[in-house]
Formats: sequence, structure tokens, C-alpha cells
Amino acid sequence: MAKNTDAYIQWLESELARRMQVNPLYSMRAFAKQLALSPGALSEIMGGKRKLTYKNALKICSSLGLSKIDTQNFVKLLDETKDHEKQKKTRKQKQLDDDIFSLISNWYYFAILNLADCDDFKWSATWIGKRLGITPFMAQEAIALLVRVGLIEKTKNSYKAIDDTVLSPDDIPSAAVRTYHHSVLQKAQDALEMQTIDEREITGLSLAINPKDIKLIKKDIQEFQHLLIDKYCKGKRSEVYHLELALFRLTSKK
Repeated sequence: MAKNTDAYIQWLESELARRMQVNPLYSMRAFAKQLALSPGALSEIMGGKRKLTYKNALKICSSLGLSKIDTQNFVKLLDETKDHEKQKKTRKQKQLDDDIFSLISNWYYFAILNLADCDDFKWSATWIGKRLGITPFMAQEAIALLVRVGLIEKTKNSYKAIDDTVLSPDDIPSAAVRTYHHSVLQKAQDALEMQTIDEREITGLSLAINPKDIKLIKKDIQEFQHLLIDKYCKGKRSEVYHLELALFRLTSKK
């Protein structure tokens, strides 16, 4: 019989074992009949494949002729399981929240996904670390996180990126976005000092505008980004670049 940590399953297992000890011919089918459940339903409940409902829990207690106190104690076992599952779900959600924060706030996570589009890419922490200037440990941790959030999946001998995964804006903490932009702006400063003019383009302009046009300007910027993706993110590729567009007010508010 499959082991399960649910307290009510352990109780049922113990009760079945006790009855089989008294009568070696006693079976799971006989136990199911005693509990007014089908053998298949009882097997799935005790195997952890089907959750025990309050209705069936009370039916079991009634079928076994349990006292009021014993019935209350059995139902408490069911409540303990539900509390455990709730805590487990909460921990899982916290892990996901932490993962998404790390994903957005660290520049190299999405850089790895873009690097995977390069012709010579290797799912190797050492290779990725060397290409992005991070440690192999950071690269390996990033790969594990990308798997957890569903942006890549593990195959038999490697990994592959999932193209149709979408993160909702509601899932992204604003603090993570700010941290991300701070980090890529720092990368831009590094590029200003370390990369040649032929390798980079850092330019800007100041202009007087009507603040009411900000939404239209943002739309134009988004269309420009899509244009770059459609025009250049295809064919033979070997490097990962980042385009950081910053539109902000220079004047103080009146």
C-alpha cells in the first residue's frame, strides 16, 4: 500500500491493518463494503489519488459506529490535512513570488533566454557564465529558476525554451522592475567605457513636449521595439544586445 503523510489515510491504514490482524481473510474490498464505499473509491482515497470529502468522512464514521468524540477526532485529521495543503500552497506561492522577483530584477535571466537563440548556444553553466560574464553557479541557479517559472523545460539530455509562456504584469513587483533597470543602466555605463563605438550606440536627445502626448510617445516606442524584433531577431545570430530606452522629465513640476 502506498505511503501517504495525510493523517486520515494513516488512520484508515491502521484500522485496516488491525482488522486484517484479527481476521487474515479480511480484505480491502471487505473494508470498503464496511465503510459503504466502492472498492475503487477507497483504494484511491487511501492511495492519495482522491481527497476525502467531509461527506465521506462522516459516512465512514457512521459505518464504523464511531462515538461522537471519535468522529470529531477523525474529522480533525481531515482538517489537519487541509491546513497542511494550505500551508504547502502558501509556501509554493511564496517561492513563485520570490522567483519572479529574481527573474525580473536580475538582467541575466532574460539574457540567457536570448542567448539561447544564438547559433552556437550551449546549455552549459560554464559556457553561459563565460558568455555573460557571470559565475557558473549564477548561471546554474538561473537555469533552475527558469525551469521553475516555466520559461524553459528540461528535456532528456538538455533544456529548451518555452516560447508561449507569458508573465502577467500583475505578477511583476514594481521594485523588481526598478532593480532591473538600475542593473541594465549600470551595464550601459560599463559598455560606454569598455565597448568600441562600432559595438554600441549610446545616444539621446532632449525635447520640449506636451505631457498629454506621453501615451502616444510610449506607443511609438513600443512599435519601434516590435519593429526591431521583427526585422533583426532572425537568421544567423551570435551576440545578445540590450536596448534600454529612457524617457523621463528633466524639468521640475510647477
